[in-house]
Amino acid sequence: MNSKLIKLDAPYNVIYAGGKVGRHIATLMVWNDDEESAGGIMDAASYPVIDEGEEFPAGTLCEYAELHDCRVICPPEGTNLYWVAKMIEYDFQQLEPAGAQYILERMKLLGCKIAMPTEKDPETGEELLRMHFKATLDVWCMKGFGDEPDAVYRVRSNRWDGFYFQSEGTADEVYHDLSYQLGVYTSYFYDDIIDIRFQTDDGQLLDVTNRLNADQGIEGFKHED
Repeated sequence: MNSKLIKLDAPYNVIYAGGKVGRHIATLMVWNDDEESAGGIMDAASYPVIDEGEEFPAGTLCEYAELHDCRVICPPEGTNLYWVAKMIEYDFQQLEPAGAQYILERMKLLGCKIAMPTEKDPETGEELLRMHFKATLDVWCMKGFGDEPDAVYRVRSNRWDGFYFQSEGTADEVYHDLSYQLGVYTSYFYDDIIDIRFQTDDGQLLDVTNRLNADQGIEGFKHED
């Protein structure tokens, strides 16, 4: 087995690597020699070496995440809210998600700058930071029927709304999951957002979205007769 450590030059990308977030400071390449293959190597793989910042010493080898499975969360020049939502969505797809709280806290410690969306003021035409957001939930009833208390749902939002949410469970479990995720976002972006209005296109889990909105002082929708 051959190996080579390739040190990278600053400024560094901040990457998501197998549930860890850190500055990508080096790459470890490993391979076996194979005289019969076209390139003379076989079983080649690359693994990131990261600096997680603050209390962690630089030089963590992410041996469980090959480089092509990693994602750049924040380039040196900074990123934007929609890209962060995409990365949190990617984290939810992993077998053991790290969670939005860990990702955002580590980004803050590593000095990542997140550009927030803007919108035009309807009266002045001035470009202002958007302070009110929405979260449109796609809802699948996976077990039972929508009017049963033990029905099981899978919900997820559209990352293009700016914030990504996902949960699976009963209506009560979904509420508590999304309430926790909402708390993470409002805590991290407390200077940049006022509220996130929850809604669904088909009216499912209306009680859940109303509770989440009421928690923020937003008037909810009513059931149609």
